[in-house]
Amino acid sequence: MNRNGQQPALGSFPVHRDPRGALGVAEFAGLPFQPQRMFWIFDVAADETRANHGHRVCEQLVFVQQGSVTGFTVDADRARFDFSLLPGQWVYVPVRHWLQINTFAPGSLVGVLASHPFDADEYIDSPDDLDT
Repeated sequence: MNRNGQQPALGSFPVHRDPRGALGVAEFAGLPFQPQRMFWIFDVAADETRANHGHRVCEQLVFVQQGSVTGFTVDADRARFDFSLLPGQWVYVPVRHWLQINTFAPGSLVGVLASHPFDADEYIDSPDDLDT
């Protein structure tokens, strides 16, 4: 939990399956914030880690679109949350939380919805600085 009383949360998008395949849907009205940016992470080697930072003002919703990721770790104020995600599942990452993403299955695709446009100045580069 951060100093605003927020903590990570696990959720899922509706997934509709039929003989043609699967369709995942995100209705933005039901999310913890209104997204301003989206980006995706893919072609990550099995031994690589992504994210490794926090944000001062930007909230994120990290979700698996394809494959699986068994190493989502979110830390804040000495509280640690570990998640494993399959397609359609997401993790809400509030401000002032440290995010690490690792253990990508081959072919995995991870999407991220962000509450703010990119701004390198609002990044937190050390977990020791989450409260500064």
